[in-house]
Amino acid sequence: MSENFKKIPRMKNTRLRHAEYYGMTETFDALYAKSKAHQPFKNLMPIITSDDNILLAYRNIKRNNGSATAGVDGMTIYGIEKLNTAEFIAIVKKRFRHYHPRCVKRVEIPKPNGKTIPLGIPSMWDRIAQQCILQVLEPICEAKFYKYSFGFRPTKSAENAISIAASRINNNQMQYVVDIDIKGFFDEVKHTKLMRQIWTMGIQDKQLLVILRKMLKAPVVLPNGDVTYPTKGTPQGGILSPLLANINLNEFDWWIANQWESKKCHSINDYLNKKTGLYSHQYRYRQLRKTSTLKEMYIVRYADDFKIFTTSRANAKKIFIASKMWLEERLGLPISEEKSQITNLKKKSSEFLGFDLKMERKGYNRVGKKKFVCQSHITEKARKCIKEQLKSQIKVIQRAKDGQDLIKQLQIYNSMVIGIHQYYQIATQVNASLMPIQYQLTQVERHRLKHLSLRKRSKAYRTNDKGTRPYLKSEMTRYINDYPLIPIGFVKTRNALMPKNGVCKFTPEGRALIHQNQHSVPEWQLQWLREHPITSDRATIELNDNRISLFVAQNGKCAVTGDELILTEMDCHHKTLWHETKDDRYSNLVLLSRDVHKLIHATTEETIQKYIDLLKPNEEQRNKINQLRIIVGNEII
Repeated sequence: MSENFKKIPRMKNTRLRHAEYYGMTETFDALYAKSKAHQPFKNLMPIITSDDNILLAYRNIKRNNGSATAGVDGMTIYGIEKLNTAEFIAIVKKRFRHYHPRCVKRVEIPKPNGKTIPLGIPSMWDRIAQQCILQVLEPICEAKFYKYSFGFRPTKSAENAISIAASRINNNQMQYVVDIDIKGFFDEVKHTKLMRQIWTMGIQDKQLLVILRKMLKAPVVLPNGDVTYPTKGTPQGGILSPLLANINLNEFDWWIANQWESKKCHSINDYLNKKTGLYSHQYRYRQLRKTSTLKEMYIVRYADDFKIFTTSRANAKKIFIASKMWLEERLGLPISEEKSQITNLKKKSSEFLGFDLKMERKGYNRVGKKKFVCQSHITEKARKCIKEQLKSQIKVIQRAKDGQDLIKQLQIYNSMVIGIHQYYQIATQVNASLMPIQYQLTQVERHRLKHLSLRKRSKAYRTNDKGTRPYLKSEMTRYINDYPLIPIGFVKTRNALMPKNGVCKFTPEGRALIHQNQHSVPEWQLQWLREHPITSDRATIELNDNRISLFVAQNGKCAVTGDELILTEMDCHHKTLWHETKDDRYSNLVLLSRDVHKLIHATTEETIQKYIDLLKPNEEQRNKINQLRIIVGNEII
């Protein structure tokens, strides 16, 4: 690796790195390019059931938050990771050949308002099958999705959605917003319509379509034990559900966009800015305003929550009626009359993703007209939820069993505060929204934590934690046993990030903006590792998956000597003995040259001396060897 490359900050996208490990990047790029060219896909199952795609699915799913949650069969990822690689691949392929989904477990998740959200939890094997399909369908669908749809898509976020919504208010002066609430969207998606939309997207592999229909119709086991057979809807909690939901609403996105934003005109073209190489739509928009009666409108969508921005109440009324009819008649989705409305943003705020958006006056523009900008607050419902969550955690801190548990609960509290700040700090009035909560929590802390010696200052506490360090400047920070309790009110607004132009996971140019390909080891070495997994009886899929990660992390070198590893003479060493712990986690593994590995496990003086003479370790290398020998229970040398 060159010295110049080392100075460049490494950008890493985890999913992209995983795709590199298993050599799927070029395949996904090809699917995206073919979809962009509007070509149909009639033979996707060989890609979905390829060894590398199956192993990538395991890699992507194994550390998901829900991977430890069992379905109706009681299986979790911990049961699957004990299988060897060949056995795991064979089981997945066999299930795809004769696919019959197991029952989906229905779980009711409580909401802050007292209601519940029904989640469907597929079995672990079905989740792996869904992940295999998702990885292949995602690049195909990304090529067809509308650019201002932000929910559950790679490289897009709620922050981008808020940024675009604020931009419509600030730059386009969109005063009116149309809100249409879909009742129980995930439970109302029509299967027949969805399958037609999937076909229209170019996904025309009939075997795959049969599998998708079976997944949609998988029986559901209710909490009381009853079994139902769904005729509509996609289960919330399923890995494929967010993608299928976006496919279902993508048609609506483009229908709105084609009314104005993407309207094709024979005589009016976009202007090409030669400096940036990008097309400007402003000339076309100006001409459309002058020469047509089209209604100016823009949609911003995050999953089933969307806003349609427009300039006048007359336009808003027509858009409201047309959109409502379109969703009901074309997609068969029921609309909530109570929650659907038209909002004048100069008079009333509109809720979007936990933020209240409103147009407020701020001086005058260049021509002397009143200037209005978007001011955003945290919604009342979100503030109430934040207060209750933090209050509950303070009660947990109050009941801590001992000093170790106390520190753990303080860390949880701090992580909750940091998470809240990271999401909501893009609100222009975030400090005004959170300071009242700070005052209330300060009173709660004084009453509930007074027995823990709550103090304003601590001279003993020092940290390198970048998350916690900024809060130590605040006068509102309190300390318990010299550990900080960071304040919810200490926050400063920042500008919401617009989506970057050109960012795409499925083109080399788009990836370069968010991710650097690994240069630690050549691709042929990764390919060799994939084609030559450890095949002993005790070698699990978890072991082989982590071996690839370790090889890249160690730059293809021995962890002790620093010499380049010879692939045929490389061993994966368990720091704690495998027969005692059965622990194949990444943290328990290290890659070593075979001679070093034998020296670590050697017990006779003759063998130890033989490998010392062969390796001639220096003092640093000897210390590393001794550390590993002590962990396995051998004497130092």
